Amino acid sequence: MDRKTFVAQCAALAAAGIVGKSGYAKIISPKRSENLSLPGKEEELFDISLSQWSYHRAIFGKSRDEYAWFVKTLESDPDRVLQGSLDPRDIVRKASSLGVHVVDLVNILWFGHGNDAPWLAEFKKRAAGEGVRFGVLMCDQLPNIGASDRRVRQRSIAEHIQWMDTAAELECRYLRVNAYGDGSYLELCRNAAESLRALGDAAESRGLEVLVENHGHPSSNGAWLAMCLEMAGHSKVGAFTDFDNFFMGGWGHVPQRRYDTLQGMLDLAPFTRAVSAKSYDFDAAGNETTVDFEICLRTALDGGFRGLASAEYEGEHLTEDEGTRLTVELLRLLRAKLFLDYRTKN
Repeated sequence: MDRKTFVAQCAALAAAGIVGKSGYAKIISPKRSENLSLPGKEEELFDISLSQWSYHRAIFGKSRDEYAWFVKTLESDPDRVLQGSLDPRDIVRKASSLGVHVVDLVNILWFGHGNDAPWLAEFKKRAAGEGVRFGVLMCDQLPNIGASDRRVRQRSIAEHIQWMDTAAELECRYLRVNAYGDGSYLELCRNAAESLRALGDAAESRGLEVLVENHGHPSSNGAWLAMCLEMAGHSKVGAFTDFDNFFMGGWGHVPQRRYDTLQGMLDLAPFTRAVSAKSYDFDAAGNETTVDFEICLRTALDGGFRGLASAEYEGEHLTEDEGTRLTVELLRLLRAKLFLDYRTKN
């Protein structure tokens, strides 16, 4: 981008109240924890949920090894990619065995069943039998909400609303979307914000909220995503903040160009309604070796977060069962510690 274009875009953002005259994003300070009501018990600080993605290998088997085939088949014959040993609906049994009573779902793990009433009814039955409810439904492989082509955006909104109806049927609280698209940062920001407002209206009538994850491309730039959410300006639109998805320039850069994690958490704290507690590996004391869970949780809590912390094991050195167990245990330990900290300070 040349300087003339950059200055013009900054001026447009300033006119929208998104950046200051300097061209830098306004600093949005998280709400102080002292101004929030004190939780009476640990579970009121945040609830722990289990991400279905923690078991994507058990569900997909080796179908993602040939990724081009996987994406093509997901669109044409989605049940063919379910080559693993775990029925996607049995995630509720995994959660129950860990003492977790909320499950966060991923649509591509059962892509062919969004409108399959008997399949969904069985899913709900299994969940009820395990004492488990559903929290977030994460949507991938849908048209881009920030596409420059208005027809694509309209199709994206329609397809997201179809999954929104599925989320409502499963009594989820949130629908997670991706702020993908094309064009400049400003163009994408405007187009995504427009779509998010439409999705927020649709969610409100269904008793849901729409959450955007920092999940690659510009959305993994915390400042950009904060600007997009502020531009959307809808009470039913917020952030599903991933502890690790902070980097510049999209997927696949080697070496990866990191966006500072703490800065990203600060950027998104005012908008955060659920977090993805992503883990990769653990030391002997049970601490995550890549992500500082305590700093991420404390920053979100100081910004007003009081929602779901979704345990998502993404590592390769442990089994999915073991990695997920350690993630849940770490969240429980930190919740107890942070609960005492907040009670002591106040």
